Amino acid sequence: MARPKGENTLRKHFKLTEETAKLLAECSKAENMNESEYIRYLLLNQSEHPRSKELELEIMRLRNEINKIGLNINQIVKNSNSHIYNEDDKIKLNVRMSELNDLLKRYISIIDVYSRI
Repeated sequence: MARPKGENTLRKHFKLTEETAKLLAECSKAENMNESEYIRYLLLNQSEHPRSKELELEIMRLRNEINKIGLNINQIVKNSNSHIYNEDDKIKLNVRMSELNDLLKRYISIIDVYSRI
């Protein structure tokens, strides 16, 4: 985010807790900005978080995906109880469920970072 030379010549100094400073560093890095650029961006765009619409759409997409996964799990359980699957299928299912769990944890951590702003 380049700016014309001579602009933003006034300096302001303020104190942050370690936790807040870490959050500022994480958020500015996530937006590919340095900390000063990120603070200016937030101040000039107070009406909306930099990724609030994108985040909202992503949350809605995730909710839909989770609902679909829930339906699939119900079908799998029904078929498993009917003894349609063999042990190899069940092992593969456990591996996929573990991968899904890891992905959900990543999304939750991303959402957590943005919700603290």
